[in-house]
Amino acid sequence: MYSACRFVFNIGLVLSCLRGISLTAQLPGVSPGDCVQIKYITGLWMNMAGTQVAYLVKSPSVEMNTNEYQLYVKDVSNPTVSNGTLLMTGVEMSDIQWFDHDRRIALLVSIGGIKKLISIDLETDVSELAFPTDQSIGYFSMDAAGNTVTYSIPDPIQGRAAPELTAEQVASGYRIDFEELEKNVNGAFVLNSVYIRRRDARGIWGPPLGIAIENPFTHLKTMRISGVNFLSMSPDGKRIALQYSTDGIPDDWSKNPTVQLGKRNLALLPLPVLYDVDSGTTSLAFKMIFVYSKPVWSRDSLSFFINSPSPIGSRWEEEDLHDHPAATNDVNMFHVTVASGAVDEVRRHVVSLRDGPMFLLPMGDIVVQSSRTSIVRLHETPDGWREIDHASLPGRATDRFYKLTSNGAEIWGVHETVTTPDALFSYKLGQDRISLLTNLNPQYGELRTASVDKVQWTTSEGLNVSGLLFVPPGYAEGRRYPLVIQTKPNLGWFTCDFGPFREPSFAAQPLASAGIMYLVRTFDEGYSDQEDIEKRPKGYPGGISEAVQQMDIWDRAVDTLNRRGLIDDSRVGIIGFSRTGWQVEYDLVHSRVHYAAATATDNVQYDLSEYWLIPSFSNAADQMYGGPPYGRTLENWQKYSISFNLDKVHTPLLMEQFGYGVHGELENHAPVALAPYLEVATGLRRLKRPMEMYYYPDEVHQLDHPRALQSTLQRNVDWYRFWLQGYERPNPEDPEQYKRWEHLRELRDTDAKASALRLASPSRR
Repeated sequence: MYSACRFVFNIGLVLSCLRGISLTAQLPGVSPGDCVQIKYITGLWMNMAGTQVAYLVKSPSVEMNTNEYQLYVKDVSNPTVSNGTLLMTGVEMSDIQWFDHDRRIALLVSIGGIKKLISIDLETDVSELAFPTDQSIGYFSMDAAGNTVTYSIPDPIQGRAAPELTAEQVASGYRIDFEELEKNVNGAFVLNSVYIRRRDARGIWGPPLGIAIENPFTHLKTMRISGVNFLSMSPDGKRIALQYSTDGIPDDWSKNPTVQLGKRNLALLPLPVLYDVDSGTTSLAFKMIFVYSKPVWSRDSLSFFINSPSPIGSRWEEEDLHDHPAATNDVNMFHVTVASGAVDEVRRHVVSLRDGPMFLLPMGDIVVQSSRTSIVRLHETPDGWREIDHASLPGRATDRFYKLTSNGAEIWGVHETVTTPDALFSYKLGQDRISLLTNLNPQYGELRTASVDKVQWTTSEGLNVSGLLFVPPGYAEGRRYPLVIQTKPNLGWFTCDFGPFREPSFAAQPLASAGIMYLVRTFDEGYSDQEDIEKRPKGYPGGISEAVQQMDIWDRAVDTLNRRGLIDDSRVGIIGFSRTGWQVEYDLVHSRVHYAAATATDNVQYDLSEYWLIPSFSNAADQMYGGPPYGRTLENWQKYSISFNLDKVHTPLLMEQFGYGVHGELENHAPVALAPYLEVATGLRRLKRPMEMYYYPDEVHQLDHPRALQSTLQRNVDWYRFWLQGYERPNPEDPEQYKRWEHLRELRDTDAKASALRLASPSRR
């Protein structure tokens, strides 16, 4: 259901609109548990005829601490609201492919912790294992008939395991190879073996045949292939397109900005190649590194479409360099004819980097997404690809459409707003509205949710900033509310916590339901990060101006909302995750806003601990501060790094760190994965500043386990309600939580008194 109030740009109009909302006052508010239980559509695939869509739904189960996946197929000609036909339920599913004239679907399904290839016959509703394997399949692709399949098996070593030591090395010691340690972590690729299997006329699969990829420049072959992705078999089963990571890129490619960036940061560079199944030979698929999409083959297997920076040495590369001299992420769609290697540009500056054409029409025309809400039909002429038809989705500024697919006459995809969760939709060209086809989260409509209003402000350097303000239900005009700032942007997707990416700590709706305003930055249509870069303050070393600009964004936001009488600026919290966690730590030292509480989660810190403990990170830190933490650039570190400024942190800080599977190794020792973060934690404890740290050993950067997600959401709600509202939740899961936090409050008050005394006393010479 849509909100009763329109998404408006004048906050005064928004709040006057909210005065009349009282009908939902009796409904329960949104809790962290409500956010965790939201179902999301994780993938959408249309069949070759353009008559059905298969889609995957991710359904978290807190009780089982797993995510259940459901595979549905829906006849898109049926406009009734229903989820469609449920084909399969499992722990993990991915990589859908239609085949056998749309009669069957193939996909990867986790069975006993191993990802296996399963096929489902839509006419008989029978699912079967394609062939047994005792190792998980990474990626797969098959021909149109389903008789030839290629798939990758990740190396069990994963390309990152610690070296196995000999008895002599253990006894006598061994040399640490710093050159290896200092390679950027992004250069560590998973090794794969890639296989081909064929099915005979009886339907029996033959044995796996390993393939060797040959570097088209050095002619070195390997069967342990690094960084395999975008595996794509032609419909006739004769060729395999893939991207893999290698060295030996030609020297004459080095003038290209994308290649230069790759060489600075990666030991191996991703290269797209074609493998001929019959001859076993490898050729260059496209004259560029870092292609962005899985190749989409033409129906006749003679050509494919790919999204990539322009090929090296082409006229399109010259145009890109002329338009954006420093850009390395200009991505266009190209059409490649296999036999001749001829390349045609189909469309410049694609919208969806990882998606090729939505649909290939039988006569050769293609349907392409041309903007966030529109599609075009393109026809190939002797002079290039020309637009012959287009259509745009109707909607409001609040509507967000993604995972779009179309047959040229109708558009399907996922619809959401900031306040309404995922639903499959359809739109017939020429109509004046979309039709919602599913209702995956009926329980969410029974909750009292915060409305979301757009606000705008300007930084000291003249950058215009837009934000989404979650306003507590039952807003009372004239009342000043506490505020929590989320430093990671929201692009308009549904937000209960952070949305489908499951990033931790952010708890928009639960905090708003608790009576706390919640602000997050958003971007208007057509925004480019170049706007931010051009408006960054001058005069700072290295990359420090980035942190200064982000600090100013939030300083000015607090000023704006306080000036409008909406918030109490003495009760403001701020949450940072990943890179923005570093920015939050910077704010706690340098901001003129005195934050009442803060969170920094699984973040880069640019501190001395990272510099010494993670050698691969030292180069990035040198770039941030203009040099290393000694010699002439030591002063930059002393002025801007958290390492030298912990004494200036007076805000209660919640630190949440993830272990990526690393548990405690030794009794009475912190897990080794925590080592880079202990500098800040230990320093604050020694200074008797309020802080608390939580460690999630089995979580990676973006949370996947429902219990961990619920824990981080509830913990942050409790944290900000305690510091901003003085509220303690009855019967918390940890009965000692508030006893510890009351002690932290005593530390805060003692620190505040000491600071006041220092300010009141005469300065010493």
